[in-house]
Amino acid sequence: MLLFVSTCLFSMGFALFFVLRGFWPVLPFAALEMLALGLALQASMRRGNYSQTVLITDSQISLVTRSRHGAQKQEFARHWAKVRLRSPPRRHGTSLLTIESRGRAYEVGSFLTEEDRCRLAERLRYLVGGMNESPPLEIDRTVGDPFR
Repeated sequence: MLLFVSTCLFSMGFALFFVLRGFWPVLPFAALEMLALGLALQASMRRGNYSQTVLITDSQISLVTRSRHGAQKQEFARHWAKVRLRSPPRRHGTSLLTIESRGRAYEVGSFLTEEDRCRLAERLRYLVGGMNESPPLEIDRTVGDPFR
């Protein structure tokens, strides 16, 4: 908020300098510029509250999506789930990463870059799948234990 206010004050001060010298058409353009900046910052701040957490245990996958509307939780059986990365429908579109099981599908990583989404899909495919395909989870017991 401080960034926006200071930018507005600087821009309006600069515009007023030119208005006082007779260049009045500068003022509406400066106001439009600040309106566009305000809308962009608002959209960015709204999007900053969005997050997803993927928790994989021996038996299930939990996906928790948090947004300004609250939290939404989806759970899938780990050994029945499938990870699918669908190619984009258009040439410069984005792919769609989903976890699917028993007729349900949930999108994961919609906010990631294409490269990060592909890496996440690769990692999830390694951890999720059929009974004989999924590796046992390795638990690092030293994390968070100050005595080890």
